[in-house]
Amino acid sequence: MFKRLKTTFQQWLSPVQTAADELQNQNNEVVNATRRSFFKRAAIGTVAVGGTAGLASAVVDSLPEPDLTHKYRKDAVAGEQDLQEWEYVEMSDQEKSDMVQTFIDSYSRQS
Repeated sequence: MFKRLKTTFQQWLSPVQTAADELQNQNNEVVNATRRSFFKRAAIGTVAVGGTAGLASAVVDSLPEPDLTHKYRKDAVAGEQDLQEWEYVEMSDQEKSDMVQTFIDSYSRQS
């Protein structure tokens, strides 16, 4: 801002410019234009990311929430039915002795 004010004031005092001064002013304008375009692109990118995040949030919020109590109750009823179908049968003495002998045989093979 001060450079622009300084150049305007110099032009007012001495309206004759040399070619070098004119070339320097053009270079400054090009640099300012590229800076502006960078900030413009950065602002557009920021707005695009923000808009996408807002849209994603709206989509996620609009999804219906599942009825978890109904699902839990349904699962619990199925589990209770499975447990009621099982029967507890006590092992006979012969089955117990066979199982113990299996453990003894497998232990003696490993050592």
